[in-house]
Order: sequence, then C-alpha cells, then structure tokens
Amino acid sequence: MKKKKSFVSYGIRDLSVIIPTYNRPDDIALTLSSLRKFPVKEVIVVDQSKDDRTKRVVKSIKNITYLYSSQPSITIARNKGAKASSGRLVCFIDDDVTLGKNYFSEILKVFNENPDARAAAAYIKEDAKDSPFMILLKKLFFLSRRENERTDVVSSYGNLYPIHLAKTKNTQWLPGVNMVYKREVFSEQQFDENLLGYTVVEDMDFSYRLYMRHHSSLFLTPYADIVHRASSIERYPTRKISYLNQVDHFYFNFKDMNKGILQQFKFIWSLLGITLLRKISALTSGKKENILRLTFYLSSLIYCFTHLGQIRKGRVRNFQ
Repeated sequence: MKKKKSFVSYGIRDLSVIIPTYNRPDDIALTLSSLRKFPVKEVIVVDQSKDDRTKRVVKSIKNITYLYSSQPSITIARNKGAKASSGRLVCFIDDDVTLGKNYFSEILKVFNENPDARAAAAYIKEDAKDSPFMILLKKLFFLSRRENERTDVVSSYGNLYPIHLAKTKNTQWLPGVNMVYKREVFSEQQFDENLLGYTVVEDMDFSYRLYMRHHSSLFLTPYADIVHRASSIERYPTRKISYLNQVDHFYFNFKDMNKGILQQFKFIWSLLGITLLRKISALTSGKKENILRLTFYLSSLIYCFTHLGQIRKGRVRNFQ
C-alpha cells in the first residue's frame, strides 16, 4: 500500500523575513513600517552600508534583528540572513517594497494548498512598455519579455514575466523583489557568492536551479499585494551595469543553461538579437545615451568573449 504524504500547514509565525540593504536608510524605514502589522517569527535586516544611518533606523524599531555584512553583496547578505534565521519559511524582500495587508496570508495559502511547493512569490504588476513589433523581435530572439500568463526561462537572456496573471500558477523562476522558500531548500543550495556586489541574475540562478531539481515546486500568485517602489539610490553607472549584465548572463548560461546544442544556439542567437535591438534604438532615437549603451554593450561583449575561461570558473567580477 502506498504511504500517504504527510501534510504540514504553515502560519504567520513560521515566517522569517530577511531584508538585505545598502545605503538606503529612508527606503528601509518605509519597508519596515509596512511590516509592523504582521506578527511574523522574526525580521532580520542585513546591512551592508558605508555609514551607520541604516543601523540607527533599524535599532530604533523594536523586535528587529540587525546584522552587518562588511562585503556589499546581495548574495552574501541573503545567505547570511538565511543562516541566522529560524523560521520554517524564509522570506526575502527588497528594501524598497511595501507589503499589502494580505501579502503573507496569500503566500501562506500557496504553501498550504500545494504540499509540494518549495517556493512562492507575489506577482509584481508593471505596465507593459514594449511595442508589438518589439515584442515580436524579442520573441524571435528568445529575449526577456512580458507575455500573458507566461513565466518560463526560454534562454540565458530570456526569462518571461506575465503582463497579466489570472491565478496562482507554477513558474520556472522567481523575481528577487520578493521570494519565500521552505527552509529545507537551503540544505540543498545557497545563493551563488561568485555573483558579488550588485547582480542581475542571482534570483533567476537560485530559483531556476531549484526548478531544475524540483519541477512544479515554484509558484507565482497574483493575489498577494505588494508594491515595488524601485528606489533609484545606489544604482550602478550605465557602463558598469552593461558589464555586469553581460558577464552575469554569460556565467548563468555556462552554469545553468549549457545543456546542449539547442541552448547554445539560443545563446548566440539572443546575443545577435540584442545587438540588433541596441543598434535600432541608437539609430532611430538619435539620443546620446542610447549610443553610449550600444558602445558599452559591444565593449562588454568583447570582454566576455576574451575572458570566457575565467567566467566559466565563476570569476565574474574581474572587470571591476
């Protein structure tokens, strides 16, 4: 006789909330304010700031655990917070989000209604900005884009995110703005600390690795209210972002997507598509910033192709 799978229910006191932050005292104050109404097990702030303003904000609020990390890195901060936490569910949120009153109840519902769930996140509503022609080109070249109900990873440069999401559904990746994982996940994997400092793929890398081991275990729900305020503080300059973007995607390709000829074709084809789109943008807009973006993109590609061996080995920050 087949043994029945035991069912474990989760409540608000099973949640540890971890918030990495870097030089954003005003943002973290707003985020912590939105958390006050929730009786979660613990809130842990992992501060990587250059001064003590964030520390003063956190210490002024009761029942918040403050940790300091001397190496500014989202991956190190998340691993440090996960290791220090004790909840059965580990929730990561960015320092510039506001949680709605039903956020945790809807996230808990995902876990309680889907016993095989290992991770869940709230769908972030954003306006779709691409023209139909641009969407067609992105689809042709397997590039990231917004599509109704789709949450697949189609290539190293192609993580899809819904324009509209009607109901809770399985996903292949979770966005780093908010993600909740069962504690058992961290006995299998950690955030990749080769991706030091600011990075654009650490959330996709972590969640997609989990998806590849446990299909149908990640969920995205449209019912949990959350607002991403998208702070502009401590964003890198355009040139550095361009290098980070290319190096991180090359690394993600070698590490997670290098599964055969088809994926490698998609990778090269995607790069050709990005080059075409950048050239179109630079030529049609005539804006200096778009011409600079094209220049930085091409120079970052040259860097990646001349440092493939290092990137394969996880040496992804040598350009700094």
